[in-house]
Order: sequence, then C-alpha cells, then structure tokens
Amino acid sequence: MSYDLFVQRFENGDAAAMDGIAFRAVWGPYVDRTEPEFDLWHFQVDDGGGAEIYGGVAGETFDSLVISRFSPGRVLDLLVEFAAAADAVVMPPGCPTLLVREDQRRHLPEELRADAVIVRGGADVERILDEN
Repeated sequence: MSYDLFVQRFENGDAAAMDGIAFRAVWGPYVDRTEPEFDLWHFQVDDGGGAEIYGGVAGETFDSLVISRFSPGRVLDLLVEFAAAADAVVMPPGCPTLLVREDQRRHLPEELRADAVIVRGGADVERILDEN
C-alpha cells in the first residue's frame, strides 16, 4: 500500500513514549534486515507480505514510528497487535485516528478525538484506508 502510517502513544493530550519491548515482542520474529543508521527495520511476514518501519525502536522506549511500503493482510494484523501492546494509536494521513480501545480517545489531542475510530484487526485498518 502506498501510505505511511504514523504510530504514536498519547497521554493526557501529549505524545508519550512507547515500549520497546512491545515492539520487539510483536515485530521481532519477522525482522529480515535492519539499517540502524536509518532507524529502518524491514519485515517479511508469514503470508508473504512485508513492511518497512522507521523509528528509534531499539531502546527501552521510543517516541514514534512510521510504517511504510506495507502489504495488507498479516502486516496490518501485527500493526493492530502492536498498537494494543504499546497502548498506541495509528494515524493514517487523510483518515481518522485508529484506536484499539475506546479509553484511548480521552488521551488524544482534542482535535483528533471526535473522528477517531476503533479497529479490531488488520481488515478494519484496510477497510478504513480503502474508504479514504
């Protein structure tokens, strides 16, 4: 897909750190190469899909990440799984903010709250991207 998806955690309206352990637990088994000088992680998943993730995710915590050049299917399921594990939201340009739990809405900046929607899996993410 030709989108860049921004992933961020919020607390009381402000950006908050995400857990590096959650990132490695969800995405680690699928890493097929890294380019640390660019904070790039490339993934190949079991349905044949893949993605590139940019972010300083090697430490205990990190601020945000961008997922790019991703395929539909398992990659988007893993994205939702990671968002749940890291208490993060997904922000696709031109689309509503994607929550994994309703209680995340109150932590978003005010301007993102009203249009935010809940996703349960990758199929929900794909549908929202296709609709917008």
